[in-house]
Amino acid sequence: MADSISLSTEERDFLLKALAEGERRYLAALESVSEAMALQRHDEASWCILECAEHVATAEGQMLRMWQKMAAPGSTQRDKDQLVRDNMVARHRKSQAPDPSRPKGRFATLGEAREKFVNNRRATVEHLQQTTEDLRSKTVPHPLAGTVDGYQLFLIMALHPARHAEQIEEITATLAGTADKVS
Repeated sequence: MADSISLSTEERDFLLKALAEGERRYLAALESVSEAMALQRHDEASWCILECAEHVATAEGQMLRMWQKMAAPGSTQRDKDQLVRDNMVARHRKSQAPDPSRPKGRFATLGEAREKFVNNRRATVEHLQQTTEDLRSKTVPHPLAGTVDGYQLFLIMALHPARHAEQIEEITATLAGTADKVS
């Protein structure tokens, strides 16, 4: 049976802080990436940094629209909050991005992808700040996490960019290591 307690002020504040921290961490990872480096692949099977950035920007907007258009009355177990946290930060658990958020060349530059992410994140934060709806009393089907309540969806949105910040840092380090070996 799902826990029907509504979203608390503390939970909303936590989400807002987590969204800000996820954005900060992600943008910091992009800061030292040049446009040329953003297009380099460290291997054929991996995304380049621009593709990662496209995915993050696209997924952010898609998840907010999903909430705005598809949220329906329902609830989930609160213990799913911890599962979301664990799965979002575990980079060793590889996931296949849902097709709508896979890179498709939507942005020509890293700067464009970054700007789109910032605009989408701003819309996410504004929605969370302004909404009066109980995020715990509505659910949406997430393509990877299954049915999640609003709190869990916004938690995914908060943690998702930080997960990819780590991926970008890994790519950057690998490319720098490769560049050192070539020089």
